[in-house]
Amino acid sequence: VYGSVLSEIVQSTVDGYNGCIFAYGQTSSGKTFTMTGSAASPGVIPLAANEVFSHVRKYPSREFFFRLSYIEIYNEVVIDLLDPTKTGLQIRSSEQTSGVVKIMG
Repeated sequence: VYGSVLSEIVQSTVDGYNGCIFAYGQTSSGKTFTMTGSAASPGVIPLAANEVFSHVRKYPSREFFFRLSYIEIYNEVVIDLLDPTKTGLQIRSSEQTSGVVKIMG
């Protein structure tokens, strides 16, 4: 799945576009494992990070700025997968920002 679909999204972020990879499914269907993986079978997060930095290394004279988040929403609780110790995160949206959603902690 990563090579045939998700890699294109990651490449588009290197080209300056916003990208979103969203895993949705019922409880215990493997969404978190798909995103994080294991040492033997890396998931979306490590594969995407490796791909991004591989592209960055190809252009040493170019400056890149990336902002990303990896979150899990379970039972209406937001969990930061990059820093699971963060607690009390909330999802906020605003009509003033055209419905842009922000994760606030």
